[in-house]
Order: sequence, then C-alpha cells, then structure tokens
Amino acid sequence: MVGIDRLISFSLSDKMKKRMGIDNLKKVERELFLEHGMSIKLSIEHFDKFRKVFKKKSDLDINEFEKKCIDGIIKVQKIKEKYFVTIVDNHLSNLILEAFGDSETRKIILALLENEYTIPQILKESKIPKTSGYRKIENLLINGLLIETGKVLSESKKISKIQFIFQKFTMDIHHDSVKIDGVISKKIFEKSTSMKLILESFE
Repeated sequence: MVGIDRLISFSLSDKMKKRMGIDNLKKVERELFLEHGMSIKLSIEHFDKFRKVFKKKSDLDINEFEKKCIDGIIKVQKIKEKYFVTIVDNHLSNLILEAFGDSETRKIILALLENEYTIPQILKESKIPKTSGYRKIENLLINGLLIETGKVLSESKKISKIQFIFQKFTMDIHHDSVKIDGVISKKIFEKSTSMKLILESFE
C-alpha cells in the first residue's frame, strides 16, 4: 500500500520542481536517476530516497521546502484515528471531479466507500461490464484514487483487495472554485511515505 503518495505524486512533484529552481532540479533529477532509476514523480512513493538525494544535492532546507510544497496541495487535520484532508491543488480537484463525471467510474467509487472489495466483487456491486470495469479500475489505481489494501485467497491464488482513498468526502463547487474535503483512515494515511513530516507534527 502506498497510502496517498500516488494520489498526490503528480501535483507534489510539479510543486517541488517549480520551487527548487533549475540548478537544484537538474542535480536532484540526475542523482535520483543514477542512484535509484527514478523520476521525481516516482520518488514520491519512496520519499526517503527523495529526501536523501535532496539533502545531498540541494542547498535548500528540506523540511521547510517539503512543508511549503505539501501545503500547496493539501491541508491535513488529525481527529482521533482519522485524517481530515482538504484538497487545495486544482489538478487534484479536477482529477476527482473528472472521475465522478463518468457514470461507471462513479459507481465503482461509490461501491468502495467504506468497503474493501476484490475486482470481481467491485464489478458485481457496481453492476458495470467487465471490459470497461477492469480498464476504469486500473485507471483509478494508477491515479491513486483506489489503493490495494491487502490480498485474499481466491481459487488457490491471491488477489488484491481494493479500497477508495477516502472513507467519506464532500465537494463544494462554485462558479470559480472547487473545494474537496475527505476523510482518510489512519491505516492508509500513515502508510504514505511523503507524509512523514505531517505525521511528525501530530506527535
């Protein structure tokens, strides 16, 4: 499980590239590729590697840099065992809006609110065709809106259980803005390698 890392990877890598400056960017990108075979976007899912390279190759303060980049994407509050997230990045808001704009994708997501299902169970619950269903589930996994939470045994082989990234969420849409608030479980949020600094602030 990658927590919310994949969901925010495009937006966070974009913010980091713009904020670190051309010279730092070139050095960090080169080192990430040579040392780990990774782009900055991919390193979001392995954030310890990004931090290590950034500290070595950049003259910026990693904690301050990281906090400003994350604050430009999401705001986080912890209440009991759940994390309340407000999305402030337009790309991320649009990604979620586009998902809900497609009727079959919307059925998949609604079937997975507060549920963990295998792909055959998702198709059964959402009542959508297999061909388009598999494709849309894969697309949601790639974009981080769905995540794999574990494995179950089915007909002598292990298959993935899948869950929507949010347990609950709301969208507040105005003519010039979109505000999305969501609740993410402790289990999912704390698996996010890019959220280490945020998690430390709650301790």
